[in-house]
Amino acid sequence: MHASLSHARTLKTYASLAPIVVGLALSHTAMMVASFNGLTNGFEALRSGLATCIAAVPMLIAMAMLYRARGPLPEKSVDAAFFISIIVQSVSIMALGSVAIDGSTTPATSTALSAVASLSSWLSILTWLRHTQAASSIAAVGVAFGALSIAQPVVYAFVLVPPANACLVAGMLAILQAPLALFIHKRDPFARLSETPNTGYFGFESAKTDTPRLFLTMTVSIFALSFAMGVVEGSPFRFVEGGPPLPDAGYVIVTTAVTVGIIVGAVLRPRTMMTTGIWILMQGLGITALLFYVAFPERLSIGAALSTTLSAVMTGLVWYLIVAFSHYGTKDPFFYGLAGWLAYLVPRAFVQIVVGHFSDPLFADPLLLTALTGALILASTQFVFIRLLKTAYSDNEAAQESTQRLEKLLGLKGTQGSSASMRKELVLHDAGRLQKEFGLSDREAEVVALYALGKTQQAIAEELCITPATVRVHIKHVYAKTDLHSRQEIIDYMGGA
Repeated sequence: MHASLSHARTLKTYASLAPIVVGLALSHTAMMVASFNGLTNGFEALRSGLATCIAAVPMLIAMAMLYRARGPLPEKSVDAAFFISIIVQSVSIMALGSVAIDGSTTPATSTALSAVASLSSWLSILTWLRHTQAASSIAAVGVAFGALSIAQPVVYAFVLVPPANACLVAGMLAILQAPLALFIHKRDPFARLSETPNTGYFGFESAKTDTPRLFLTMTVSIFALSFAMGVVEGSPFRFVEGGPPLPDAGYVIVTTAVTVGIIVGAVLRPRTMMTTGIWILMQGLGITALLFYVAFPERLSIGAALSTTLSAVMTGLVWYLIVAFSHYGTKDPFFYGLAGWLAYLVPRAFVQIVVGHFSDPLFADPLLLTALTGALILASTQFVFIRLLKTAYSDNEAAQESTQRLEKLLGLKGTQGSSASMRKELVLHDAGRLQKEFGLSDREAEVVALYALGKTQQAIAEELCITPATVRVHIKHVYAKTDLHSRQEIIDYMGGA
């Protein structure tokens, strides 16, 4: 009976994430439609790359401001910015379609609208991810790759529509994020229900092994792989008349199967999937895509199907990394989201511009570009494997000092077993036992753990990105379920459990 109730609570937890998954899918779909709107001629491909680089400027400025800020942004400010970004995203994408239909577009206008669409789209995506910052590793995988599983078939459907019309429809769909955001705001206790990650975000036995060294390793590897993706997506376009190769319907099957497979793998074997497994998968997709591009030059859509799938997997991994950084970070979650955006999209856009629009012989030799891409894919994957080994087995004083410096640089909480973090781990463990004994929800267990650590209701609300009123409701429920009546009684009971 107890096991059935536990499973029911778990299903309710994941079901409560559905609005976030759908909202994230809508925002990603709109951004993708705006970006591929012009992949039919040289100027439009260049426009997309330039727009990404232009949007990077305000991102860098915002990152600098967030790094210096003390504590997270006020929730009301985040909500207001969220709705503004949704409106701007919708309007800018529809404007791209409108100017294309009436023929009034100019290079400057098109590039400016693309930059605005790119910036507002990513801000919307980051806000959806912000809602999952306290989610467990499995829930984070489900949100990221679940949204991609929904979005990719829809994105492919837009490929079949004239680009200008696709932008108009995608812009109208993007506005549907607003009612979902309102639903989450009103149903905060349910929509933001989450679990405490007890095995870390990268599959180790303890969250303390998720050190800044490992976080930085993942970021650097994504940066290197983004360069490779820029070459993969850019170089074949130069050897096809009439524009880049677009994947056929088989792409939808491959991408959906891969993204759903990642979710299943994370549930069954989280320690493997989110460390070596995900990188082996991406390496295999990248290398196989290159082989297909070379083996089937007359049908580049075959290689494009795998390279586009690789792009989707990379997107999901970047979203997952943003959630992981946000969970351990002392900075506002937007800071880590902007950093992920810069590491993932800017090098990609830069390489696409260079490869696609310079006449240097170095960029005109497909065999050389293929070899360069393969080398980058292999290097990024091997870098991850080497650093994983060093992270798992190095525990000397020099390594700990290096980790502490990285913690300060990246704005992460201490993960090396300080007295404060050890006490928190013990309290979280005791809260877990309290949860099993009295049937507390996952969010109630998380709140009571922070409450037992002596945090005020306001501090708990800021850390979990919920309202103080929601915190009070959770504490009231805990008192009712446990028949305890004060913070001290909770602490004493947990200590003696």
